[in-house]
Amino acid sequence: MADPQRVKRKYPLASQIGWFISLRWLAGAVTVAGGAIDWLWIKRYPAAPRMIAVGVAILLYNAFFWQFLRHWADRRGVSYSRRSSLVLAAWAQIAMDLACLTLLTIGSGGLMSPLLGFFVFHMVFASLILQRTVAFGGPALAVAMMGSGLWFTKQLPSTLEQKLMIVGWGVTLLLTVYVANVITRDLRRHRRRLLRKNRRIRTIKDQLERHQEMMIQQEKMAGLGQMAAGVAHEIANPLASMDSVLQLMLRNPQKVTTQNIETLRQQVARIHRTVQQMTAFAHPLESQWRTMPLNEVVEGAQRLVTMDGRWRRARIEADLDPATGSIALLPQAVEQVLVNLIFNALDAMQGTEQPVLRLRTWRSERWCCIEVSDNGEGIRPEHLNRVFEPFFTTKPVGKGTGLGLSISYSLIRKQGGDIKVHSVPGAGATFTIRLPVATAMDKPQIED
Repeated sequence: MADPQRVKRKYPLASQIGWFISLRWLAGAVTVAGGAIDWLWIKRYPAAPRMIAVGVAILLYNAFFWQFLRHWADRRGVSYSRRSSLVLAAWAQIAMDLACLTLLTIGSGGLMSPLLGFFVFHMVFASLILQRTVAFGGPALAVAMMGSGLWFTKQLPSTLEQKLMIVGWGVTLLLTVYVANVITRDLRRHRRRLLRKNRRIRTIKDQLERHQEMMIQQEKMAGLGQMAAGVAHEIANPLASMDSVLQLMLRNPQKVTTQNIETLRQQVARIHRTVQQMTAFAHPLESQWRTMPLNEVVEGAQRLVTMDGRWRRARIEADLDPATGSIALLPQAVEQVLVNLIFNALDAMQGTEQPVLRLRTWRSERWCCIEVSDNGEGIRPEHLNRVFEPFFTTKPVGKGTGLGLSISYSLIRKQGGDIKVHSVPGAGATFTIRLPVATAMDKPQIED
């Protein structure tokens, strides 16, 4: 079945006809009810039974057009015949409505009928759903039907006053179409401008999202660059160990023992684990929600940054509460945020004699929280409100892009959470990540 919103955007005429049909249900019901009341109680118009019949006819052909519109909306593709069928349906509805209104007007007094003014509404409808020039066919059709009805029932105007009344009525219909056309033309122009602006906004939004993804990836690559020396150390150590074992086995073939082979396998596994961690971190961010222990994500980020030399200079205090449990999140995104916060903390403690980095997790009724704190130089009060601004950095030129915290904030906000910062100059800074517990019920998940 076609998407109703897409059909309305692509074919405004379909939406207008649908609105027209919804009004006709009310008109048909009122006609039937009014005829029945007059027939049973008021007894003012002898043609009341025919009014009921006309009301029933309105409801019947409205049901047909309602089914037609549903069937039309379900069809796929765009074609000239499809558009033409919609225009023909609009004309058919206006013609049948005018025919029914003519019957009701003739039966309730002709030129003196209180229903004569309702033709004006149909001229407005014709202006709304038909093209500008074609809409002027509405007054011509209404005058022709009304004139034929008056002639057939011998109610043609005989006095000058009646003749002026019918002429004034016809002119009113023409002026109604003209004024409605002017208004609708301006509205349609305004709508086209809005549609063009919306398309431009969507294009700009898509471009911004692509640029944001590129910046996220570049920030990850920058993190990998910072860890390059540590990664080389993580790989060089097991390679040196493997080389020693292999030289021993080469000089002394009887040393080819199960224990030495197992040592080689362990070192290969160590290298494989390091490469796997780096590859997973470097992979483009995948927006895939998973339900997994929050502490596991923190430990993954912690393993990554252990490859950086700055990590070895600080004392690490990890307090990961097991009660924090599992939560629905984007694990790669949270891991990247933690790596960035940890690197920032290590940089802030470069001049500290006894650097201490603390990682803590806990859970409240509404939030799962991660805290990264240090005892470094802290953040100045005038900078606290700007730390999450894009390109804002207090690092020397060439040492930072100013995008890390901005990207981190965006990644956490994307998951319905936030990042808070508290700092005392000279006493360190604390960044607290909060992720909502409730989103675990709302996101598509992959259970681990």
